[in-house]
Amino acid sequence: MSTKKSNKPGRLDWTAAHPPAWAATNAAGVAVVTAAAGHLAHMPPVIGLAEGVAGAVASVAVATHRRWSTPNRVYRASAWLLTGGWTSWALAVGPWSSWAPVATLAAGTVLGWGCNAAFREYEQSAPARRAEAEAQARREETRGSWEDRLQRICGIEGCQVVGVEEWEPEKGEESCGYTIEVTLPAGETLAAVQQRADSLRADLRLPMGCGLEINHGKDYGTAIIKVETANAVARTFPYRIDRALTPGSVNDPIEAGRYKDGKRFSTTALRYHCGLVIGQPEGGKTNLLNVVNAELARCVDVLIWHIDVTGAGVTLPWLRAWARDGTAHAPVVDWSASTVEEALIMLRVAEEIIATRKRDYQDRMFAVNDDKIPVDESVPEIIIVTDEAAQLPMSVQKGLDTVINTGRAAAVRAFTCVLRGTRDMASPSMKEMTRLRIAMRVSDEAEYMHIFSDSRGIKKEDAAYQGSGFVEEGNGKPQPFKAYRIEPQDVMSIAKSVAGYRPKLDEVSLGIESAEFYKQRWARTLPLLYSNTDVLSKAAKAAMNGTPVTATRLPDTETQTAPGGVDMDALFPSLGKKPQPPTAPARQTESESQHADSTRAFRQVLDDATWTLGDDDTAAEPLPAPPTLGPVSQADMVIKDRAQLHALDVLRQAGSAGLGVTALYDAIKDHPEYARDRSTLHRWLPRWAAYGHVVRVDRGSGQVAYVAAEYHRAA
Repeated sequence: MSTKKSNKPGRLDWTAAHPPAWAATNAAGVAVVTAAAGHLAHMPPVIGLAEGVAGAVASVAVATHRRWSTPNRVYRASAWLLTGGWTSWALAVGPWSSWAPVATLAAGTVLGWGCNAAFREYEQSAPARRAEAEAQARREETRGSWEDRLQRICGIEGCQVVGVEEWEPEKGEESCGYTIEVTLPAGETLAAVQQRADSLRADLRLPMGCGLEINHGKDYGTAIIKVETANAVARTFPYRIDRALTPGSVNDPIEAGRYKDGKRFSTTALRYHCGLVIGQPEGGKTNLLNVVNAELARCVDVLIWHIDVTGAGVTLPWLRAWARDGTAHAPVVDWSASTVEEALIMLRVAEEIIATRKRDYQDRMFAVNDDKIPVDESVPEIIIVTDEAAQLPMSVQKGLDTVINTGRAAAVRAFTCVLRGTRDMASPSMKEMTRLRIAMRVSDEAEYMHIFSDSRGIKKEDAAYQGSGFVEEGNGKPQPFKAYRIEPQDVMSIAKSVAGYRPKLDEVSLGIESAEFYKQRWARTLPLLYSNTDVLSKAAKAAMNGTPVTATRLPDTETQTAPGGVDMDALFPSLGKKPQPPTAPARQTESESQHADSTRAFRQVLDDATWTLGDDDTAAEPLPAPPTLGPVSQADMVIKDRAQLHALDVLRQAGSAGLGVTALYDAIKDHPEYARDRSTLHRWLPRWAAYGHVVRVDRGSGQVAYVAAEYHRAA
C-alpha cells in the first residue's frame, strides 16, 4: 500500500491514494489471504460470494457519490463479484490445490491494473468533459436565441450564428461575456445591426454598465458581436504582490489593471514610448501611478526618477522602507525632485545622458543591429514619472518635452500625469508624442477629446467608478479598464522585495559633465523630503553625507563662479534666493500706467519664453555650445567672437545701469558687421552670466537688466 509521511514524525498517513497497480495488487492479496485462512478454517464457500456482493454494493455507492461514470460503476461491481467468485472457488478446492487458482488470480490482477489505470484517467478528465458539454449546450442555446433576436429586433431573416466563444475568465472568477460571429444574408450590411444596438442591449436585459460592441468580421458580410454580461470595471482587483517577488524587464509587458471584459491590461509601450495620464481629483490617478511604479520597480533594467513639486506625495511611500524604516538597502526611486530647481537639474542631467548615450553606445547598438540602445541591468532605462505636471513652470515642461522628443533611442522616457489634457496643462509633445494615453474618470466627456486621437463612441458611464478610465495604445480605439488597487502597505512590501535587484546608473551616463549633481542628489533632496533628518535610516544618512552640489553653493559675490566654473545663479536665477518685494513704482497717469503694465507683462512673458539655453532660434553664424551643469574649463569661458566682444563692450559702456535685451539690441542693430537679432542676444546673455562676464539683475516689476561684472562689483 502506498503511504506518505505524516506531519508527526514516526507516523504514516494512511489516507494516501492508491496507484492503479497497487490497488489491484492489494485486492488480490486480500483475496488470497481470505481464501487461505478460510480453507484452513473449513469455512463454507458461500462466505467468499457474500464478500464479493458486499464489496460490489459498497463500490457502487462510493462511485455514485463521487459522480463516476456508469461504465466505471459496472466495472467496479463486476470486479468485486469476480473476486468473490474466485474466493468461493478457492475456499472449496484450496488456493494451492493446483495451478488453476493461482493462474486465474494472476490474470485477474493484471487485468485489474489496466482497467484501474484507464478508468482513473477517464474519471480525472470527466469534469472537463462535463464543463465542455455544458458550455456546448449554452453555445447552442445562445446560437438559437441570437438568430431569433436578430430577426425580431433588426428585421433580418436568414442570419446564421457560426461561432460562439465565451470569454475566458481568470482563475476563481466568473466570465464577463461572450463573442458571437454572425454571417449576414446577402444584401444586408453591418449598419442594419449597429443602428439597433440599444434595442439589442435592452432585449438581452444586460446589467447597467454592460455594453454591446458590433464590428466587422473577416469580410463585410460577417459581424462580430461582443456581449458584456458582467461589468469588470465595477469590480476591485487588488494588485498581485507576488509579481514583485519575481524580477522582470521593461521589455516584458507590464500589467496595470483589467479591461472591461476581464482580460489583463498589459503593455510594453514604456520601453520605447512615453505615457500620459489625465483625470479629475479622486479619479484614481495617484493609485495608477503607484501601480506603474510597482511594475517598473520589479524591472531589473529600469531606474525610476520622480518629479512631484506638490509635496512628493507619490515618492515618499516608495522611499519609506529605505529612508525611514531601513528595511530595504536600496531605494525604489533613484532620484526625487520635489522642487522646481531640482527638477531643472534632473532634466538637464537627463538631456546630457541622452546625448552621451547616443554617442558612446554606437557599438552596443551595432552589435544588435538596432538604432535604439538595448537595455539590461548594466545599461538601465530611465523613466521620469511626473505628477501634476501642470504645476511646473514652462522651463521644466520644456525639459520634459526634450526628453519625450529625443530620449527614445537613448532609453530615457517619461510618464506624465496632469489633471486635464488641455494645452494649458499638457504640452503638445506630451500628447502627440506619447503612444500610451490614459484618461481616468472624468465628469465631462469633452475631456476625452483633448487626449485621445478618436474619442467617438466613448461614454463616461463605461468608466464611472473610482480607479477606472480609458486607455489608448498606439492607434487603437480607447478601451475602458479598471486599474489594480494598491495600498500603502503593499507599497512597503514591494519596496522591500525589489531592493535586492535595483540597478545602478551605467558608467557611460556617470561620465557626463554634470555627474556630480546626480551623485549628490540625496544630499540635496532628503533634507527637503524629511524636515527632521533624525528619523532617517543609517543608509539614508550615509547617502546624505557630503556637501551637496547645488546652485546655492556659491561664493558671496554674484559675479564669481562656482568651483566647477559655472555660475549656477545665471543658469537658475531663482534658485536658492528669497523673493524680494518689488520696488514701488512712481506715480503715473492712467494711460501711462496701462502702457507700463502691458510693457512689463510683455517683457516678462518674452523673457520667460525665450530665456532657455536650448532655444531653437539661432543666429546666422554658429554659436558656441550652451553651458552645462558640469565643470567648464577656463579656456571655454573666454569670448573670442568679435560680435560678442562688441556687444559686451556696449554693456560696459552702460556702466552700473546695465542694459536689457531690447536696449542692447537697439544699441547694436545698426552696426554693419556686428548686428544680431534678439534671439541671439537671449542666448548670449545667460551664457555670459554663467561664465561670470555679466550679472543678471532683477530691477523689479518684471524688468531684467544685465550689468558688466566689473561695474556690478563697483556698485
